Amino acid sequence: MIIVEDKTKCTGCSACYAVCPKHCIAMRADEEGYLYPSVDLNSCINCGACDKVCPVRKPLVVNEKPTLAFAAQNKDEVIRRQSASGGAFSAFAEVVLKKHGVVFGGCFDKNFNVNHDYVKSINDLEKLRCSKYVQSNMGDAFIKVKKLLEEGILVLFSGTPCQIYGLKSYLKHDYKNLITIDLVCHGTPSPGLWKKYLQWISNKEKSKITFISFRDKHYGYAGSTMAVGFDNGKIDYDSRDVQFFKYTFFQDLNNRPSCYKCHFKTIKRDADITLYDCWHVDKFDKNMDDDLGTTMVLIHTEKGSNLFNEIKSLVRYCKADVKKAIDLDGIMAVQCPIPNPRRTQFFRDINSLEYEDLINRYFPVSFKKSIVQSVKPILYKLGILHKLKRILY
Repeated sequence: MIIVEDKTKCTGCSACYAVCPKHCIAMRADEEGYLYPSVDLNSCINCGACDKVCPVRKPLVVNEKPTLAFAAQNKDEVIRRQSASGGAFSAFAEVVLKKHGVVFGGCFDKNFNVNHDYVKSINDLEKLRCSKYVQSNMGDAFIKVKKLLEEGILVLFSGTPCQIYGLKSYLKHDYKNLITIDLVCHGTPSPGLWKKYLQWISNKEKSKITFISFRDKHYGYAGSTMAVGFDNGKIDYDSRDVQFFKYTFFQDLNNRPSCYKCHFKTIKRDADITLYDCWHVDKFDKNMDDDLGTTMVLIHTEKGSNLFNEIKSLVRYCKADVKKAIDLDGIMAVQCPIPNPRRTQFFRDINSLEYEDLINRYFPVSFKKSIVQSVKPILYKLGILHKLKRILY
């Protein structure tokens, strides 16, 4: 029977939930808003399946083949603008979907909660595009993957490293028709805090939220702009320094406990492909530095290499040195975030303070931040924002 006594050792991947033969495990939110397994003792038969499947309790498995690195940009500029970085994920997904496969990833529901699910058509692929800075609810995703694989359907599954390892552990053996993509992540923000943020921002604007993009390119690739649109027609474009939810994430206040002691930090992965932002594409090919986004693609397996070969007609790309690529932009592939000393108190205050009071206590907006946010639209209109991006950010 799985019991979580140390929350740094549970990623919430849901493998234990999916594998339980008696369906007696539920994923329930704790006081911080993160999901953890909860066992119905009356139904549990002590088979031990949940303990055995937990990826954190297993030795780390990695592919031993040499890792290759490429900086890539989708040639479709509409897709690239809609993507968090260079749109490489969309290119991989498009190839799979054209083979009548399915693609799994994090997507918003009608209330902007983030769930893991799949799409079957290119028209629906936009649901999976762009990063969601919230830990996704896996639901029955692993169970769906296994069913589809056993039906012979090609599956591309994308997620955080812990979700990939959880899926692989649940499946027990490799499937030829499964391709996995993991994302280099800084951590996983709280779904509970996200729900409170959504309610607060909607009440503040007195309008229903209609659109959210955590990585909007209204001002180009620079600055990690978040866009929130409302039913009244207004759209807020804020950088992470003046956007409360993203600020708490990058200040390491708002991460799952396991993220600070991540079991899966390594360059070599069990995934076929790893993706992350390539901010310094100018160090590999200056001609690709157009401030519209670039993806760094790490290839770990033959499956990954074969799929990359199939997207070459859809992307611009250049080869990159793996060590240089990690040192410049991928350090979070090998390093854990360090918890903010105020994190424990922050989550206590989430449940005791009004949201405005929480913002006032943890969200200082300096004069410099205010000035940068104010002049950004001007610099963008003048066409010089992208030239100053590495000075301002």
